[in-house]
Amino acid sequence: MSSSISRPLTTDIDPFLPAWGLPTSHERLVKRMNSTMDEIQAFYDAMMPRLEEIIEYLNQFPIAEIPEADQPLANAALAMCEVDNAVNKWKSPILESGIDVRRLLEKAHLYDRPRS
Repeated sequence: MSSSISRPLTTDIDPFLPAWGLPTSHERLVKRMNSTMDEIQAFYDAMMPRLEEIIEYLNQFPIAEIPEADQPLANAALAMCEVDNAVNKWKSPILESGIDVRRLLEKAHLYDRPRS
């Protein structure tokens, strides 16, 4: 029987969870695009040193069985994917030479027409 990993102490990142622990990739993307670089950098700086420990803890659960209390933490870890390029490559919340992905329409399935 494998031993479970205790939830890491997150008091330092808990203040970021309501804003960044959003449930969908679209919401996390919009959060990044609507944030200042100072806000993004503060989130990144708080999460990055803890990310490996957080992922190790979350990896003990099948993704569909992450405890509800840990879902904002899991979503904030996913938000790191949204902010990484902004911090490390673009130095901007939005890639100015790219398309505005907020204009894209969400589809439910590959062959569906976009939702109106």
